Amino acid sequence: MRHNDYLLDKYYFEKVTALFDKGPKKPQKIIVVEHAVINSLSFMNYLCDHYQVFFIPKPKSIDQKVLKYLSKKCTVLAASRRELKRPNAINILRKVVGQETFSIIDIGGYFAPRLSEIQKNFKGQLFKIIEDTENGYQKYETQFHNNVITIPILSVARSSLKIEEDFLVGHEIVVKSEIFLADYGTTLLGKRALVIGYGKVGSSISESLSKRGAIVYVADKRAIRLANALAHGYQAVNDIYKKLPNVDIVYLANGERSIDILKLRNLRLNHTLYSFSVTSSEDTFQNSKEINELPYYGHNGGYRILKTSNDNKVILANSGNAINFTYTISTLAAYVQLTQAEMAVMLQRDYSYKRRNSIIEFTTADREKIAKLWLTAMLKRGNQ
Repeated sequence: MRHNDYLLDKYYFEKVTALFDKGPKKPQKIIVVEHAVINSLSFMNYLCDHYQVFFIPKPKSIDQKVLKYLSKKCTVLAASRRELKRPNAINILRKVVGQETFSIIDIGGYFAPRLSEIQKNFKGQLFKIIEDTENGYQKYETQFHNNVITIPILSVARSSLKIEEDFLVGHEIVVKSEIFLADYGTTLLGKRALVIGYGKVGSSISESLSKRGAIVYVADKRAIRLANALAHGYQAVNDIYKKLPNVDIVYLANGERSIDILKLRNLRLNHTLYSFSVTSSEDTFQNSKEINELPYYGHNGGYRILKTSNDNKVILANSGNAINFTYTISTLAAYVQLTQAEMAVMLQRDYSYKRRNSIIEFTTADREKIAKLWLTAMLKRGNQ
């Protein structure tokens, strides 16, 4: 298995967690939804050293060598997002945890749809749920609007420690899309690119595209973000479907199901349109099931081709899933370990006393402590 020399090892997490208090009780088991990629190894090794880990790999980001390695360190669960949305999710969890205490680390809100039933069935057993992504944050936030939440929900999605990671995710998506386009004998230079979503990742994508000579258009349902995009010199778009026939590339950067596959099929495109996503096809497209019926081609994640009403093509890179997990290992390296460390500390802390009317986040002072130790480790290694 290939090693990433730019990652900090598991002892970094040991040093970070030693800076913070531990709760009086430790969960006997943890369920971890995570990418089975090299960047997750140090974090997973740390977790496996301290907890009995049950690992749910994200299906669109699996390095088979990493998965094989982790299967020797922890129990791998074959539970999909779709299965965890169903009522049987309670039975799946019960088989794993029995009557023992546990916590959950989630990526993408896997457990949000059944949160009300989960907290009812595992009262006194489930200590907390920790969410990693903005997409998942929004799913859990919705649960606070509709239910009385009795367990602590924590998140690093909006952490200041994630700014660096999100910036580099945007950069990596552009790099991987450029490699994809090279297979077609072209580059980003002079291409008209529509970026949907101008958050932390979308703004990074826009900046990277601009530096590569692309003409950048931005769409966002939030007026404040669109005003920000205008201030950075990008052209604002109000109607996505009117703009799509006249651009070369679309980057879907918000995970809010911004494009309907059925509407996309009915468009009259002027030429081939390339589509690159930052997350799963289910969170990127409405009617995403239609994608699985399309012809599949290629390697490194491959692509699917959607024919439009006037017989032009939409090329969906990685079948509409995140492009950044294709071609090479992730270039985020140690930057992703900032929020991984934050989650490691959240896991050991006691949140039973916290009011539960909103998602819990770290203080700026706590994040500063993590950042200082991370910087010390990075500067010592010379990997700046």
